[in-house]
Amino acid sequence: MLYSQYLRLETLAGGVTCTNKEFIKACHSVLKNKFSREEREARHAWLRDGLAYLNKSRNLYSDLRQRLASF
Repeated sequence: MLYSQYLRLETLAGGVTCTNKEFIKACHSVLKNKFSREEREARHAWLRDGLAYLNKSRNLYSDLRQRLASF
């Protein structure tokens, strides 16, 4: 998944604080062939990439909030 694509999907899902379920729902909303059995492996790998980006963003968000709270 491209990072720019991840950013669009994150925004669609509600931002960094969205749940994994909300993010996956946003991902499925942009897919054309979301129930194709032949493309299942590629689709799941694409979703895992997006969830990895989401977890990194959440970690960065929480670190920044902690640093700002300490001031």
